[in-house]
Amino acid sequence: MKSLLSILSILILVSSCATSTCSSTNASCTFGATNSSVEIMNLGLGNSSFKRRNYDAAIISDLSPDPILIENINSEVIERELNRPLSLPTNLLQYSPSSYKIGKGDRLFIYVYGETERLSASLAAGAAINPIFEKYVRDDGTIFYPNAGILDVENKTVEEVRTLLTESLSLVLNNPQVDVSVSEFNSKKVTVSGLFKNPGTYSITTVPMTLSQIMSNANGFSSETTDKGDLTNIKFTRDGYIYNIDYEYLSRNSQIQNLIYLKDGDVIHLPDSQDKLIHVLGEAFQPQSIQISRKSISLSSAISQANGLNRTTAKTKDIYIFRPSDFEGKPRIFKANLSNPNGYLLAANFNLEPQDIVYVGTRGVTSWSRFIQQLIPFTNFLNQAQSTEIVTNKGF
Repeated sequence: MKSLLSILSILILVSSCATSTCSSTNASCTFGATNSSVEIMNLGLGNSSFKRRNYDAAIISDLSPDPILIENINSEVIERELNRPLSLPTNLLQYSPSSYKIGKGDRLFIYVYGETERLSASLAAGAAINPIFEKYVRDDGTIFYPNAGILDVENKTVEEVRTLLTESLSLVLNNPQVDVSVSEFNSKKVTVSGLFKNPGTYSITTVPMTLSQIMSNANGFSSETTDKGDLTNIKFTRDGYIYNIDYEYLSRNSQIQNLIYLKDGDVIHLPDSQDKLIHVLGEAFQPQSIQISRKSISLSSAISQANGLNRTTAKTKDIYIFRPSDFEGKPRIFKANLSNPNGYLLAANFNLEPQDIVYVGTRGVTSWSRFIQQLIPFTNFLNQAQSTEIVTNKGF
């Protein structure tokens, strides 16, 4: 009976982890484990053994319904943060442009070869025949062409219009040779807004346009804009959805931006970077908000810009980093220990992100309460630390 209860207990705990999304705030999984004590247990299930770990976590009910695990910054955490998946909507890559479809407002250039020879009798009679016509597509999607009448050309390709016009003119001409092209593209546009040097509307043409091309044409990299525009958070709007794209990262590390084709109605916005701040609080020599121009800066760089730690009052082994929202949309809390050289090496490789709050603890006092008070002022919430006991399969 005792063995059965043990098996039942293990199944419940393993099921909890298996059916949950493993994240920094999920108490059912080992993601972000810190300050853990490990005990290997053999529960009489053959060769199966399990590890029991204790994790430090914080309950901040106003931020998360689950305990927020406090993650010690180590090489494993740094590697995981560096290798996390790139946030790029796959459906942007799935769109592939087809042949250009003519629309309202487009201007068509039409030339009919051999028309003057066929209508030589009319010319002899004094009729002025001009084989070259330029026609704007009207609001109802039609054009008028002499001897062919009114033609519906909207949502047709250039080749389809050429075929339609040839068939219509064949009723009055012998073997007409028709050429059709678009001389002005007015029906399909992409809007570029924000802190580009050349914002405005850009026409979609017969040559497909990519995200990298529009960024270059709108000059999002001008020295007049890079100090203000946030290239790490391009707002790409398509079909009513807004996607955040780290274009600065893509331009340095991939070619994905060359595979994102634009279509009619897309909006690309370059936002202001003025709110891209790292906040350093507590026992730094000069606590301040630091503006960053790239996706991230290292923890050591942020502390350096705050003129370092106050060695008299700072509790160097208690440096907390609060991240309001990670790539999963969940809050994270990290803890750094700068009381030894190894901690500084780790801090140089741990990247902070916009809106991160760095709190330097105070020597000789309990700093957790002060951290929470500065973290979320004017908010009533429960601030306490708890030990969360978790059972996971060995080697998970």
